[in-house]
Formats: sequence, C-alpha cells, structure tokens
Amino acid sequence: MKLVIATIIVLLGAAFVAVYAMQDPGYIMLSFRDWTIETSFIMFSAAMLIGFILLYAAFRLLIATGLLPRIMKRWNSRHKIDVGHKQLSQAMMKLNLGQWQAAEKLLIKCAKNPALAPMAYLAAARAAQGQGSESRRDGYIQLAQQKTPKDSLALTIAQAQIQADFGKPEQAIATLNRLPRNQHKNQAVLTLLAKLYTDSKDWPALVRLLAEIKQSKALPLNHYFATEYLAYSGLINHVAKHKDATALWQTWNSLPKDLRAKEDIIADFTASMIKFGQSDAVEGILYHRINKEWSDSLVYIYGLLDGDTEIDLARARNWLKKHNSNPVLLLTLGRLAMRSHQWETARDYLQQSLEIAPNAETYQALGNLLAFLSEQSQALECYRRGLALTSEHSPQPELKSGLIERASLPRPHFNPAEPSSHSRLEISQA
Repeated sequence: MKLVIATIIVLLGAAFVAVYAMQDPGYIMLSFRDWTIETSFIMFSAAMLIGFILLYAAFRLLIATGLLPRIMKRWNSRHKIDVGHKQLSQAMMKLNLGQWQAAEKLLIKCAKNPALAPMAYLAAARAAQGQGSESRRDGYIQLAQQKTPKDSLALTIAQAQIQADFGKPEQAIATLNRLPRNQHKNQAVLTLLAKLYTDSKDWPALVRLLAEIKQSKALPLNHYFATEYLAYSGLINHVAKHKDATALWQTWNSLPKDLRAKEDIIADFTASMIKFGQSDAVEGILYHRINKEWSDSLVYIYGLLDGDTEIDLARARNWLKKHNSNPVLLLTLGRLAMRSHQWETARDYLQQSLEIAPNAETYQALGNLLAFLSEQSQALECYRRGLALTSEHSPQPELKSGLIERASLPRPHFNPAEPSSHSRLEISQA
C-alpha cells in the first residue's frame, strides 16, 4: 500500500513538473576549461535526480552486503592504531627522559587500544617502578598478562628485568624463580639469572646454574668461560669467608681443571688455606704452578707459608737460578729464612731485595729481624724508611675485577727504583 501511495505521489509530481517545464524549460550552461555543457534546467534536474538515486542505491547495496561496514571498521581500526602509535612513541620518549608520571598517563591511554595494550602496560610498569610504586608496577604486569596470557613467560622476564634495572636484583631473582621448572631452561631466563647472580655476588647459585647455561648455549662460548671464571673465583672466596678448610678444599677439587691453573684463583685459594693453618697442604700447588709459569703474586704467597720452612726455603732457592734479581723472590727467601732461624741469610736476602726495589713490606720485615737481633737503631731506620714509602705509594695493587672479593692476604706491590747509596741499609755494630 505504501508503495502504491509513493508511486502516485511521484507520478503527480512528475506531471506537475512536466506542465511547468513546458511553459519555461530553463537553461543551464557548465563550462570547464575547453569543455562546455548546455542543457535545459529540467534535463539537468532529471540527471541529478537519477544520479542521486543511483548513488543511494549503490550505498544501500554496500550496506546490505556488509561491505561498507567492514571498510569503515578497518579504517577506524587503522586510525586508532595510528593515533595509538603516536601516543606510544611520545610516551616512550618521556619514559627514556625519566618523566615517569607523564609517561604513565600517556601509556594508560595507549592501553585502551587492544593491539597496543600489552606493550603499553609493560612500559607503564617501568614508569610506575620509576616512581617507586611496586604495587602499581605489579598491577600493570598482571594486566599485560591478562591481555596476552600466552606471552606470560616473556612478560615475567620483562618484569624481572625492570626490577633488576631499578636495583632490585633479589626481587628479580624471586620473580624468575616463581616460573614453572620447565621454563627455567629458557635461554633468556638463564641469561638474566646469570647476570643477576653475578651482580648480587651469589656465587654458589651462579655455580649451580653453569651446567644449564652450558647445555642450553644461553651464552656465547667466550662469555660463558668468563662467567665460569667469575663464578668459581667468587665461590672460592665465599667458602673461605664463611666456612672452614675442609669445605674450601672440597670446593677446590670441584673446580674445572683449567680454572685450577688460573693465577688469581690459586692465589685466593692458597692464601685462604694459609690463614686456616694449612700451609703444607698448598705448598705443592704453589711450587708446581710457579715452576710451570712464573708469578710474582704466587711467589709472594709462597713466602707466607708456615709449614716445614727449611724444605720450603730449599725449594724456593731453586728459583734463584733464573730470577736472582727478582725483589719479590728475595723477600720470600728472606721471610722463609727467618722462619728457619737463619738470621744472617735472611738479612742478606732482604737487603738484596731492597737494593733492587725499595719496598715498605721489605723494610718492615728487615726492621723486625733487626729488632729481634737487638739492633734497635738500625731497626728504627728501617721502619722510618718503610713509613716514608707507605706515605708516597699505595701498598695495594689494583685488582683485575671489582666483582670478586679477594682473599685478605696482600699481593706484592714493588716500586721499581734505581739503586742508590740510600737503597742499601748499612748495618754496623755500635
């Protein structure tokens, strides 16, 4: 019925227009560059009406088939993503500048876009940590995990990395340790754990992790060997500080063979064993390593042995054949000779060491010997010269790595100097 009424109205309207047009059809001319179109107003109006009807029909057809809504939806989605990317870019710039609060606000806006939500929440967690809010940080991490539950491992690693970056290695380790056991072998997890254990100096834990790191190839080979060295070197000093000689000896035997040949590790182990009163147990280790490859540090520690000093002195004298001008060896021989009660021999070795390189420790050792021999004035002169050198030079050498807490026994530190008339302390009987 509606269609009939609409048809009647259209026909009546057409009849009215036709009658009116017969009286005055009108005139329209359109000109564009070299083109000119002339027609009557009625024809132009009819063309416009037909064009509108066709466009409307095409529009309705697109809607009916669902094509136009899909096009509009894709356009709207792309527009939102473009806006979100711009906001995310601005937020990341503020994040890098340490503008935590402004970055967090922008990131929350970005998170409204489902495609950007996980990344935005992750960055917001970093911004919250930067403001010291651990509760908001963990909340954002949980929101990111809810958006992408299949990426929970990656998000947990990111959470631990954020905690580590803001000086919370213990929290980061705890976060990674909450992962299921089968995920602990993930290369990214192992790499981050190795760094965290190193930074926190948890050497026992790092040693326990080495086998999995090696098996999974989580680290490049050269990096792995450097980590292995740090782990076992730190473990030796950790055990020496917190346990006894038996535990330290067991730790030494657990070291890979190549590490038991490293100078620093041997030095730390033998120095600690000497402190435990186990000189005889480590004398052979020092002697064979020095014979194989000369080391002033190990020769210095050899002079601290307090076992069978006559045998130690005899063995150390063998090194004079090739190193008769080495001040560290001469100091060691002087100390061993004093423990063997060979006073004059000790005096000669210490004086020869001072002639080659004046050193505060050598002056102190000679001063102690002279005081024992009741040569007080000469002893005081030795102490004076030793103190003068101590005030001029630092008695400790710079260690190779600040990560390892080295054994407390000192290492040799001699200041080479040209022999002079003042280098030798003349001993005369008063």
